[in-house]
Amino acid sequence: MTNRVINYSGYTSNEQSILRQQLKHNNKSSNEQVDRIFRFISEYPEAVSNIHQYIQTNYINKQQINEQISSTPKRSRPLDESGGSNGAGRRRRQRKRFQHDQDQDNDNENEFSDSQRMMASELQTGESALTTTNQRITTENTNKLKRISFDQLKHAVSSNLPCFHVQWPADTDRKNIPSAICASELITKELKTNGVIFNGFTLVGWAGKRLKLGVNNKVDYATLATTDKWPLKINEIDIDVIKPKYTPDAFTLVVRYVPQELDEKFVENEIQRTIASASRIKRIQYNYHRKLNDYRFEVKDYQEYCSILKLGRIAIGYSWLSITPFYPGNRLTYCTKCWCIGHLRNNCNSLPKCRICLETFIENTSHVCPKEPRCAQCNGNHQSLDDQCKVIQDYKQRLKDEVDEAIKSGKLQRVVPKEQAPTFELNEQDFPSLGTHINKNPSTWYISQNLVTRPPITTTTTGGSEMLIGNINNNVMKLVDSMSRLEGKVDQVKSDLKVASLDIQLHQA
Repeated sequence: MTNRVINYSGYTSNEQSILRQQLKHNNKSSNEQVDRIFRFISEYPEAVSNIHQYIQTNYINKQQINEQISSTPKRSRPLDESGGSNGAGRRRRQRKRFQHDQDQDNDNENEFSDSQRMMASELQTGESALTTTNQRITTENTNKLKRISFDQLKHAVSSNLPCFHVQWPADTDRKNIPSAICASELITKELKTNGVIFNGFTLVGWAGKRLKLGVNNKVDYATLATTDKWPLKINEIDIDVIKPKYTPDAFTLVVRYVPQELDEKFVENEIQRTIASASRIKRIQYNYHRKLNDYRFEVKDYQEYCSILKLGRIAIGYSWLSITPFYPGNRLTYCTKCWCIGHLRNNCNSLPKCRICLETFIENTSHVCPKEPRCAQCNGNHQSLDDQCKVIQDYKQRLKDEVDEAIKSGKLQRVVPKEQAPTFELNEQDFPSLGTHINKNPSTWYISQNLVTRPPITTTTTGGSEMLIGNINNNVMKLVDSMSRLEGKVDQVKSDLKVASLDIQLHQA
C-alpha cells in the first residue's frame, strides 16, 4: 500500500504536525492489519487463492468504478464568460487559490481515510470468510479421518466361534494332500465312525498351508473341542489337529448383583465349587459407581454351561444370585504382528513384535522380554490395547457410534452363535390326513370317461364299529398329547417370568 502525497502549503505549523501525526497513526494501523493478514496466510496457505479472488471481486473492481466516476478533464487556465482569457478573472482565481487548495487537501485526506477504512473493512470481512471456510475444510477433513471402514464395522459385530485347523507335515508333497472338500468329508466320516455326533462342518477353507474347519452352533463346537477322537491320518498321511486355545465369549456367563462386602477370592472359590469347569473369573469394571458387583467367567463344559443357565441361580455365601449369558461388546480390529489398530495380521507388512515391549522378533533367536510395556498407538508406558490409552478410548467411542448408526440404518446386523436346532418331531395332529372325495378327471377330445367313486363307509357291521371307536380313541390321545405339550410351554414361560421378577427384586434391593 502506497502513501498519497499531500500538499501542506497554507497550513500552520501546528496544523501540519497534527496532520502528520494522523497520517502516521493511519499508516501504523494499516501496517498492523497487513501484518495480521500475512500471519493468517502463513498459518493457512491454502487460503491464498480465496484471498486473491475475494479482493479481486470486491475491492479492485469497486476502486476502478470510483476512479471512473470522480475523474474530470483538466483545464490549462480558467476562462471568462466570453470564452477568452481574462486577467481580472485570473486575479480572482489567484485570490481564491489558497481556499481551493485547502479544500482539495481536505478532500484528498478524507478520500485517503475513507479508502483505508474501506480496505480495512474489506480485509476483515475477507478474513472472517476465509476463517469460516478454513474451519469448514478442517472439519470435513477431520470427519473423513474419523470414519471407520465398513470391514472394521462388520468385524466389530461378528461373534463367530473359533475354527479348528488341520496341519500336514512340512515335507508332505502338495500333490498328495487332498482338496479341502475331500479332506473335510473324510474327517467327518471318521469322526462319526468313532461315535462323535455332530451336524458337519459349515466352514471349509484354507488358511495358508492349514485346512480351516468351523461350525456355527455351540453344541457342535463343544463336542469337537472336547473330543479326542479326531483322525490321525488322511489317505495314509499323518495330520495334526490344532484346537482353539481359548474359550469363546459364547461360553461366558455373568453372576449378577454380588454384594461388595464379599471378597473376590471368596467369590471365585464359591463359583468353582458349584461349576467345576469355570475359569478366568474376573470382576467387571464399570465406568460409574455401583452398589453391587458383577463377575464374569468362562465355562468349558457345555453340559455345565446349559445346566447352570437352566437353573438361572447360583449360591454364593448366603446369597442366591442370578446368572445370565455374557453379551460381548464391539470387537476391535488390531494386528497381532505390530499391535496397531485398524488392520489385521494378514494385511500387515511389518515384522512380528513382542506384545509387551514391541521389540522385533529375530529369526532363530529367543526373545527375552524386559517386561517394560510400550504402546504401539501412543508410545506410552502401557500395553498397546490397554483401556487407559487415549487412542484406544477414542477408537472405541468412534466404533460404538458408527456401529450403532449402521445397525440403526439396517446396513449391519449382529451375528450371535446359535444353540443346537431342535430336532424335528413328526406328530400326526400337526399334519392331519385329507378327507376322501370323488375324483373326476376332465374329459378330453369328447371321450366319455366313467366316474370312479369310493363306496361310502358303513358302520352296520361289528368290524366297522370297532374301527370307528379306534379312530376316535386315537384322536383323543393325540389331543391329550397336544395339550400336554402346550402346558409344558406355558410352564416354561411362567418359570421365565418368575426368574425375571426375582432379578428385578434383587436389583431394586
